[in-house]
Amino acid sequence: MALDPRRLLTEASQRRATCRVLPREGQAETGRLVRVDRGGVIITLPNRRFTGGEDVRVWITVDEKAWVFDASVLRTGVSVPDRSQQGVLLGFIDGFREAAEAGQGDGRTLEIVPPGGGAISLLHPPAKLVHLDLQHVTFTMPASFKLVFVHSGRMRLRLGMGGLGMVEAGATVRTLTPEEGWLLYELALDSVDDAQLHRRIIDAFGR
Repeated sequence: MALDPRRLLTEASQRRATCRVLPREGQAETGRLVRVDRGGVIITLPNRRFTGGEDVRVWITVDEKAWVFDASVLRTGVSVPDRSQQGVLLGFIDGFREAAEAGQGDGRTLEIVPPGGGAISLLHPPAKLVHLDLQHVTFTMPASFKLVFVHSGRMRLRLGMGGLGMVEAGATVRTLTPEEGWLLYELALDSVDDAQLHRRIIDAFGR
């Protein structure tokens, strides 16, 4: 069956599904989908104020599958069912896709390096990479996964790209959000071994 983003978004809004909204600058925030209109998707974000024109990435779960799309903030202060004015209208929805496995066979490496045991890839099942930039990594793991990383916990990450090399970075679990059989993690990266190489690898991931 062909992918129907509007159907999936409508279903998610009918359930008042939670979403994670990742602005280009700043921290990710948790909100809810409340309505699908002709102009786009209306969400509520009680803890953050957006301005028109901001670009965001949104993560939702529908029927135990994680979905990601990019959008722009068209309008704020939109009326929502609870009669507040906290709604945000997102439009120009693009790149709607399952938060699927990425990086297989293309020389990319993104993995957690635990103190003991083997590395855990964030580019292969059961993990699903949602977002990666210079300062943040967001990914999902099934709730049944044997290893759960605690909020504010510390870990090491290894990033690499064929032809460029490898770099390691420290990371802190900034948020941990359970959702319909999945756990959504957002990590803040710090203490990068080689900042210039780190930037080149992230740029290459983006391409």
